[in-house]
Amino acid sequence: GAGKSAMFPLHIWLPDAMEGPTPVSALIHAATMVVAGVYLVARMFPLFIAYAPNTLHMVAWVGAITAFYAASVACVQSDIKRVLAFSTISQIGFMMVALGVCTSMNPHEGGLGYMASMFHLFTHAMFKALLFLGAGSIIHAVHSNEMSAMGGLRKYMPITHWTFLIACLAIAGIPPFSGFFSKDEILAACFQYSPVMGWVMTVIAAMTAFYMFRLYYGIFWGSEPPRASSHSEHNTPHGNLEAAPCRPCHPHESPLAMTFPLMFLAVVTCGAGFIPFGHFISSNGESYSIHLDPSVAITSVVIAIISIAIATWMYKNAKQPVADSLAKRFKGLHKAAYNRFYIDDIYQFITHKIIFRCISTPIAWFDRHVVDGFFDFLAWATNTTSDEIRGLQSGQVQQYTYVFLCGALALILLLIL
Repeated sequence: GAGKSAMFPLHIWLPDAMEGPTPVSALIHAATMVVAGVYLVARMFPLFIAYAPNTLHMVAWVGAITAFYAASVACVQSDIKRVLAFSTISQIGFMMVALGVCTSMNPHEGGLGYMASMFHLFTHAMFKALLFLGAGSIIHAVHSNEMSAMGGLRKYMPITHWTFLIACLAIAGIPPFSGFFSKDEILAACFQYSPVMGWVMTVIAAMTAFYMFRLYYGIFWGSEPPRASSHSEHNTPHGNLEAAPCRPCHPHESPLAMTFPLMFLAVVTCGAGFIPFGHFISSNGESYSIHLDPSVAITSVVIAIISIAIATWMYKNAKQPVADSLAKRFKGLHKAAYNRFYIDDIYQFITHKIIFRCISTPIAWFDRHVVDGFFDFLAWATNTTSDEIRGLQSGQVQQYTYVFLCGALALILLLIL
């Protein structure tokens, strides 16, 4: 499924797929397309447990690597939809990890991750759709995807601001929003499986809180960019961090057709975590009462708050000396993360320079000259032969009689001799 191929290193299609209309992006991320692989593993879960438990644990580590990689990339992206796309890849990694750390069909004995994964799939659909639709509302106002075209929008777009903030708090794992409950169950399942996995995923959850509030402050706080005289002024080309585009004269809140879905999804995001999800879905089909592990919950919330505080310290103000100095100090790492650690370039090199040039081109030449040439020869030989022998079927009785007599004479001579 598509969601399975959102795992590292087969993830590169997803951020590029977000260049389409933003409502389509919201639907793709909220529906089963990008999480189809998670659902597939969940459907095959009994077979994994019975026949391939080691493969299931491999799924967990692939998910953890994917979650960490995507979170690292999201921390430095400037296109707001690209940040959200890599956020989705990271959250799919969380879901895969939750499935992979299961060691039993019993949720009380190592099977908690199954319910946690499906719970997070459910809650993530709500707040990620809210984030994408919020991004669409923002893009509608400033006519750019780049954070450099934004800043200070909370004064102009209060509904978008508050709903976006709710979604950021949810994905960061702050109670009482829905993301806290599902992500906490995933972390609890990870700690049941291994303290190492538990702390790895806790760190990645902290990175999630950090990059989401970097995004939030970059959009709604800080200084406003210079304003253009009309909506037709230039936008920043994708990937250009230097030139800040001018914003249109009057950024304004989106119409009700756009803000109503935001408000509706914000309400759902606030309440979805309180749904007794374990009573509806569990690994063995029996009702399971969700109960928070206080140590895991408190630790994850404290770490998320610390991450939000660090993002606030670094990005709330117009000037960002700490972020700028870190970007300069770790220039190579920052550039690599901004360029998605060159995974896309590696694919481009492999496909165009190696597969297309060294494999596809010779095959195409062989097809055009050898295969096509052989069949062209057959056609030519058939046409030429038919041209030569079609005179035998002239329709003239005299010719047929002549040939018949010649043949009979030849047979008589053959028999005599």
